[in-house]
Amino acid sequence: MENNRDSLLAEEVREWNTPLLSAYLLWEFTSGYKETHPENASPVGILHFIALALLTNPNLCRFVSNRRSSLQSYALGIEENKLTDQLLSLQERISQRKLHTLAAIDAAIKAGLLVWDSETAIIHPVELIKKPNHGKNLKATVRSFGAKARILGGWFSSHDTFAIANYLRVTL
Repeated sequence: MENNRDSLLAEEVREWNTPLLSAYLLWEFTSGYKETHPENASPVGILHFIALALLTNPNLCRFVSNRRSSLQSYALGIEENKLTDQLLSLQERISQRKLHTLAAIDAAIKAGLLVWDSETAIIHPVELIKKPNHGKNLKATVRSFGAKARILGGWFSSHDTFAIANYLRVTL
């Protein structure tokens, strides 16, 4: 069991320690949020810290899928699979990954994927007009995680910040 945990941690470090990949996930998350929000609003910045901590945890991210209808259903699925301890560790994970998330937001802004309104603390996605050329396409695994980020953004858009924190058992 310990070897499996070690390999998951090694995979997590290898896959997610790059701010550019995290920038892409945050762009997908923000785009998904805005697309499904009833008023086409963009998310407040703090939600990006919660989302990235969740998306970069293999145990929590694997339950983000179209098979779940909402954030409530997701949280219930985590409990049903006896991973409540993983959800309870999300608060610490948000703290530990704070600098990484800031670097990812910065990378996304520099890459032209996101715009941060410093007056409202809202982060807006930039609509991409041009698709990547052949040879610059994203790997299937990256696209898959991007799809999960977009789904998570959609789930978050149905709730206010405090409800999201409540479902995921984090404090703001």
